[in-house]
Amino acid sequence: MQQSVFPWFQPIVEIATGRIAGYEALARQKDASGQVVSAGMLFQDPFCSSDERRALDRAVRNQALEAFTGAPDHTFLTLNLSPEWIESLAPTDPLPTLSMMDRLGVDHGRVVIEITEQGGDIACINRLAQRYRGEGVRIALDDFGSGFQHLDRLLAFTPDLLKVDMRMFRNSATGHQESALLHAIGDMASRLGCKLIFEGVETADEFFIALQCNASYVQGYIFGQAVEGFVEVDRYRAQVDALLQQYLELMVEQSARRQWHLEGLQGQLLALRELLLAADGAEALQQYVPDPAVLRCFVCDRQGVQISPNYEYVNDHSGEGWREDYSVLGHNWSWRPWFYQLVASSDYDRRMLRSAPYMDISGGQRCFTLTLALDQHRVLLVDVQDQLATGDSVSPQTSFHSDLMPDLS
Repeated sequence: MQQSVFPWFQPIVEIATGRIAGYEALARQKDASGQVVSAGMLFQDPFCSSDERRALDRAVRNQALEAFTGAPDHTFLTLNLSPEWIESLAPTDPLPTLSMMDRLGVDHGRVVIEITEQGGDIACINRLAQRYRGEGVRIALDDFGSGFQHLDRLLAFTPDLLKVDMRMFRNSATGHQESALLHAIGDMASRLGCKLIFEGVETADEFFIALQCNASYVQGYIFGQAVEGFVEVDRYRAQVDALLQQYLELMVEQSARRQWHLEGLQGQLLALRELLLAADGAEALQQYVPDPAVLRCFVCDRQGVQISPNYEYVNDHSGEGWREDYSVLGHNWSWRPWFYQLVASSDYDRRMLRSAPYMDISGGQRCFTLTLALDQHRVLLVDVQDQLATGDSVSPQTSFHSDLMPDLS
C-alpha cells in the first residue's frame, strides 16, 4: 500500500519566556483534492497491515528528524511513538529512531519520544523508555488523565513530560470535577518533577487554566496549527505577554475581592468566638445570623477531636435558625493541615488560618475552612462557601499549605 505521508510541525510555547521551545511532528497527507489533511485515519485503516503502518510511521519520523536539522537552536522536537511499535522490538533490537538521529547528527537531548495511546505492555514501554533515556532522549506521556493505564506507566517510570489535552475536558457537563482533576494532575506533575504540556488550547480561558495547573508549555490553535516548517521562536512572545498581563489583572482583582470578603468574615468570626466563650452550644448562637457563605461551624479540642456537634444555620421552608448534627462527635481532624498548622503556630491565640479550597461532599459546594483558637484548649472551625470561585470563570489554585490571615489581636 503506497501512501505519501509527511510531517508538519505544531509549535510548543514556553509560558515563562513566551518563546517557542519545541515542535510536535504530526503526520500529514494530501486528500483527493490536494488539500493537506491529518494522516491519523491512515494509521487506523484496517486494510493497512501493521508492517505497512510501521513503515509509514518511521518514514514520517525520519522526515521530521531530517527537517529538524534546520530548526532554530535550543528548540526540541517531539515524535509520537505508538505502543504497537514498541512491542514489535525485541529487547536487543536497535532503536530505529535513535539510529535516524545518529545518522542525521541530531542531538539526543533535543528530542522527546512521546508515547501515544493507551494500552501496551508496561514492561516493554518501561524498557524502551529506559533505553532512550540512557541515550539522553526525554520521554513524554500523551493524553495524560484519559485513563488509569497512565497511572501504571507513572508507577513503572516517571516521564520527563506529561501532556494533557484540553479537548478531553472541553464539553464537560460537570466542570468542577474536571477542574479538580486538572488541578490534581498539575500538582502531581510538580511533585514528580515532570514538566506539563497543555495541548489543544484554543481560548484565553483554557490558557489561564493551564497557568493554574502548573503548566510549563502550551500547544494549540490559540497560537497556531501545524505548518510545513518551523515558526520563528519569538513569533508569539507578545501574545503570551498580553495573556499573562490579562491573567495577572484577573487574579489581582479576584484576590482583592477574596481578601475583602475574608476581612468581613474575620469580624464575624471574632463575634462568633465571643458568643461561644460566653455560653455553650446552639443556645449561644440563637441571636447570631452568620454571613450567607458560612456553611457550618464546630469545635475541636487541641488534639483534634470534635467535641461539639456541627452547627448549621438554615433558612428554608422548615424555618430559620441553627441546627445541630451530633453524628460527628468524636471525629478526629488532627491530620488536616488547617488544624495542625494552627496548633503548631507560635501565635496560636491570635492567628486565623484558611485552608486550600476543596469540594464539600455533603453539599457539593466548593468551600474552604477557617480555623482559629477558641481558647487555650479548644479550636473553632468554620466551613465557608467559596463564592468567588463559583461565580468566576477563573479561580486561582491555592497551595496545599494554608494561607495566614491577619492577626486577630
